Amino acid sequence: MRRCLLYNRALRSMLLLLPLLLLVGCDGTQSGGDLEPTGSVPAFVPTRSSSTATPEISLPELSLDADAVTVLPQPVRAGYPLTVTASIENQSAITAADVPVMVHISALQEEIGFTPFLEVLTITVPASQSLTVDVPVYWNLNGGKHRVWLQVNQLPEAWEAGEPLPPEDVIADNVAVLDLMVDPFDAYTSDLCSGRIDVEVGPADVLPEPDRQRVLVTVHNLGNRAVYNLPVVVLGRDATGIVYTPAIPPCGGTAQVAVPLDRPFGEGASLNVLVNPRDWEGGLVEDNFDNNHVAVTGGLQPGVAASEAGGLQDYDFFLTGADIEIPQQWMVLVKVHNRGTRDAAMVPIRVESERGRKIVDAIPLVRGDGLGIAAFPIGYLWTRGGVLTFTVNPQDATGALPETNREDNVATFTLP
Repeated sequence: MRRCLLYNRALRSMLLLLPLLLLVGCDGTQSGGDLEPTGSVPAFVPTRSSSTATPEISLPELSLDADAVTVLPQPVRAGYPLTVTASIENQSAITAADVPVMVHISALQEEIGFTPFLEVLTITVPASQSLTVDVPVYWNLNGGKHRVWLQVNQLPEAWEAGEPLPPEDVIADNVAVLDLMVDPFDAYTSDLCSGRIDVEVGPADVLPEPDRQRVLVTVHNLGNRAVYNLPVVVLGRDATGIVYTPAIPPCGGTAQVAVPLDRPFGEGASLNVLVNPRDWEGGLVEDNFDNNHVAVTGGLQPGVAASEAGGLQDYDFFLTGADIEIPQQWMVLVKVHNRGTRDAAMVPIRVESERGRKIVDAIPLVRGDGLGIAAFPIGYLWTRGGVLTFTVNPQDATGALPETNREDNVATFTLP
């Protein structure tokens, strides 16, 4: 009886284990091979996160060495072209493309009519390399102290919306500021014109004023050195007078003096005008004394050709519509040519609109057998599609230079 009970219990246990034996193989693994061994810890299987990590992107690392910025040629002179040169380094391992470079030059004490120079260009700096940038400046810079600003990958905030900039972490080294001294053109010495020492007076430079008992005389300095205290002598039949000139700038500078006569003289009186006479004690030694004397009768004699004043062939200006362009809004850049052999200083130029508005300015330097370039603000004359008339060296302008051929001194330009 006891043996039978033990047999029944064993049989019942086997019946309970039978479903488990069907699921588990003989070696203790799941028949499908997908379950871990009995009693072992399940291996870790990584799961994909809902947010994927973004790989780090390197940015341009541009820098501008302020000590390496140069302005040449030196010394900088008013009216003379110059070039600003800067070296831009990219310390990043990627190329910096479409990087803006801005150059701005302004006077510390601006005068009426002065317009700062502004140039914005786009460059590409290869990875881990430097790039040298040259910016030519043809601008009407007056003499005095100026400040030069250079900015790389930086623009005024008002521009940045329309000019997206390449992202950059550090921009503190993207700016260079330096002072620039511009020598005035009327310095006491100048190498911008020929080396001769020469002053000149012609019939058109003599204006008798009998009612005021004096004679107005304009003296031209054609040499490359300023002159001063030159005697100007007027001799009449019964009257004489003498004065001395103030300082006259070189390379075409002029000075007008009023010579009072010791006795009255009438209309049509014969007058001889001498500037720095050849035999004057202590006078200036010149290379050419032939143009220091002129004889007039009551002013410029009828029938006296202007060319007889001497030296007029030295200036022959001209310009065309192709010599006028707009570097930026409200500004024009004008190239004036000179067929003559002598450099000319402060050549007057007049710009007039169809409505009769006009501005008068001057080009600081127009080289002999060359040209002069200057920029002028014309916002006062700006009308969309309007036509402007440019006249170089107008005969009626203050400071006009003597010139025999004025037929090609006028050009027109249509505004956009």
